[in-house]
Amino acid sequence: MFANQETGRSRALAGCVLLASLLTLGSVHGASTTTVAEPLNRPAPSVAQPQRALLNGIVRAGQRLVAVGEHGLVIWSDDNGQAWHQATVPVDVNLTAVAFADERHGWAIGHQGVVLSSEDGGEHWRKRLDGVQAAALTLAQAELHARALDESAREELLYTAQRLVDDGPDKPFLALLLDGPDRVSVVGAFNLALRTQDGGKTWQAFSEQVENAEGLHLYALQAQGAKRFLAGEQGLLLATDTADGPFKRLASPYEGSYFGLLPLANNRLLLFGLRANAFRSDDGGQQWQAVTLNGAKASFNAGLQLSDGSIVLLDQGGRVYISQDQGRSFQPVAFGWGTPLTAAAQASDGSLVLTSLAGIVTLPAEKLAGPLSIAQEPTP
Repeated sequence: MFANQETGRSRALAGCVLLASLLTLGSVHGASTTTVAEPLNRPAPSVAQPQRALLNGIVRAGQRLVAVGEHGLVIWSDDNGQAWHQATVPVDVNLTAVAFADERHGWAIGHQGVVLSSEDGGEHWRKRLDGVQAAALTLAQAELHARALDESAREELLYTAQRLVDDGPDKPFLALLLDGPDRVSVVGAFNLALRTQDGGKTWQAFSEQVENAEGLHLYALQAQGAKRFLAGEQGLLLATDTADGPFKRLASPYEGSYFGLLPLANNRLLLFGLRANAFRSDDGGQQWQAVTLNGAKASFNAGLQLSDGSIVLLDQGGRVYISQDQGRSFQPVAFGWGTPLTAAAQASDGSLVLTSLAGIVTLPAEKLAGPLSIAQEPTP
C-alpha cells in the first residue's frame, strides 16, 4: 500500500499503529474550534463490554493492567486481564498511549492534544493539557525562537506555529516519555512536542529543538540512560544526549516510517515499523543492522521486552513475533488474532495481554516459552 518514500501525510498515518483511531487527523479548515473542541468538555461514555472496544495502548502499573482506547476509554484489571473495569475520564477523544511512573501515577495521551494524569492507579483521570493550549504554547515558543532567525526562517516557523492555532485542537499526541511522576514529554503529529516538569501545572513547547523542518509525525520517544531518541515517518530518526537538549538527525537505515523504538541492555536499540522492517543497533543508534524476520510482511505496530529478556513485536496482521537472541532474529509465535494488534503488557502471571482494534486478547505464558508452531486461536 505504501512506497518507501511516503507521498501523502494521511497515507503515512493510515499505516501506523493507530490505523482506525487516527482517521480524524487531517486538518479541519472551515469547522469551528468550538465544535471540534466539544469532546474535550464531555466525559467518556460508559461502555458495557469495554474489553471488546478499540484499544490503542496498555501498560502494567504494579500488579494492575491499564489500557486506553476510543472515546476516552480507560480500563483496568487487577487479575491479569480476566476482568476489566472502566475508569472515570473527563474527555471523549481517542486515547493513543499510556504510561505509569509507578503503580499509582500514570499519564495518557490522545487526540485533540489531550494529556491526562491519574494518581490512583488509573481509576480516575484529570485533564492536564489539550490541543488549544498546546497550539498556543507552541506559537508563543516559536515567537521567542524566531527572534534569532533570518527573515525567511522566521516566517516559516511562525507560519507553521500559527497554523496549529488556526486548525484548532485536531492534532493527536502519539508517544510519551516519563522521567518520574511529574516530568513528562509528549510528542505527536506534525512535530508537536511539549514537556512538563511539575506534573502538568505548566508546559513548555520544544518543537523548535527537534530537527524536523518538514514537520514529520513523531511516533516514538524513548530514553536510554541520559540519551533520548525520537523516531517517526519517512525514516525520521533523531537523538539528544541530555533530557532537555536539542534532537539532531541520525543516519537512518530506512526511508519508510518507524512506529516504535525499544531501548535494550548494553546500549542496544531495536527500531521497527512499516512493511515489517526492523533494525538493531549495538552502539546507541550510530550503526544499524537489518533484523532477520521469519515470514513477517505486515507493518510492526508495537514491541515489548519481556521479563526473561526476550522481545516481542506485534504487527497489523494480528501476529506476534518473538526474539530470544537480543533482537537479532524473530520467529512467529503460535498465535493468530486476525485484526491489528496495537500494544502489549506482560501480566504478573507471565501472560502477554495485548490490545487490538477488536479489544483485549491474552497470549498465555506457555506459548511464549514453548516450541514455535503454526498459528492457533488465541484466548479472547
